[in-house]
Amino acid sequence: MATETMTALKVVHLSSVHPPHDNRIFWKECLTLAGAGYGVSLVVCDAVPRWTASNQVAVISVRRRPGRFGRILISTVAVARAGLRLNADLYHFHDPELIPLGLLLRVLGKRVIYDVHEDLPRDILIKTWIPKRARSLVSWLAAGGEWLAGFALSGIVAATPAIACRFPADRTVLVQNFVRLSEFPAGYGPPQVARRAVAYIGSITEERCAFDMVAAIAGVERHPDVRVILAGVMSPPSLEVALADQPGWDRVDYRGYQNRAGVRCILADACAGLAVFYPVQSYIESQPTKLFEYMAAGLPVIVSDFPNFRAIVQEAACGICVPPRDISALSSAIEWILDHPAEAAEMGRRGRELFKRSFTWETQGRTLLDFYSRALGRLP
Repeated sequence: MATETMTALKVVHLSSVHPPHDNRIFWKECLTLAGAGYGVSLVVCDAVPRWTASNQVAVISVRRRPGRFGRILISTVAVARAGLRLNADLYHFHDPELIPLGLLLRVLGKRVIYDVHEDLPRDILIKTWIPKRARSLVSWLAAGGEWLAGFALSGIVAATPAIACRFPADRTVLVQNFVRLSEFPAGYGPPQVARRAVAYIGSITEERCAFDMVAAIAGVERHPDVRVILAGVMSPPSLEVALADQPGWDRVDYRGYQNRAGVRCILADACAGLAVFYPVQSYIESQPTKLFEYMAAGLPVIVSDFPNFRAIVQEAACGICVPPRDISALSSAIEWILDHPAEAAEMGRRGRELFKRSFTWETQGRTLLDFYSRALGRLP
């Protein structure tokens, strides 16, 4: 599609949950669309309302309300109002709480896409802030809302095959959360033998094995100088206090949220990347971005022994699978990486080669652009 035609087409991405420079939303989808000639705006919540122009994307932030219910009940309305004022040709939203807005936009005759990042009905079943007795009902209601969205909206963008299966095939496209090859040049960082940390990038929660990782690094006895780098937001915030009481916390380097440059810097110093989770269905079927980032950076990976993870690791012989919740096995895997730097470096090289063949964002970006063309009626 010609750029001069595309500039007349306005696209607005909407999120009441994700930060302004979210990896999937901003760095991948919005920049891909802007690069193809779309006029792209992104409406998000932030601490300070503002408008900025960043990398050809107009970012409009409305005030983030404190607390989960403040966000759901107030911030979503502010995001909706800001999005409606932009009067776009196509709206692309990223949070299930915005489904009512998506349905309203369809009633107003707009083309609307719902980007489904997570398996919401299954995730609800492990949400600790929802009373246990209410989780099944809330999960059922969420599934019903997404079912309605699947048939009423213009299209669904699914982040994983398992998510895509829950929506109508003729309205759904799979756009997986792979990584831009250009973000991770080959051969950066010190040699494997000089790296004295393992890294975890992403949301830090109990279900994502926060306590297990702290306990595991305490068990790496042959290498007492080695630490684990945790980079991401802790949820709930009180988790940091609980983790600080655990043996091994003195060997944790907690970096908090990191931008893309920060992620690259951390992985340049790491000898391995961790992708370990509790054995719940939503994680078992997930495709965590961190796994592809580790592979892109040329790191050997240590992952929970789930079928999806195992298939990737075994195809390239690029890491070690450990039984979920087995802290001793996790400690042993870290020690093996440290004890065998040459073999670990070769694992990382093979993982990067598989990433280049199969898991780059560039392939997914083309899929997204084709789907937009169909949603906008530009193709038969």
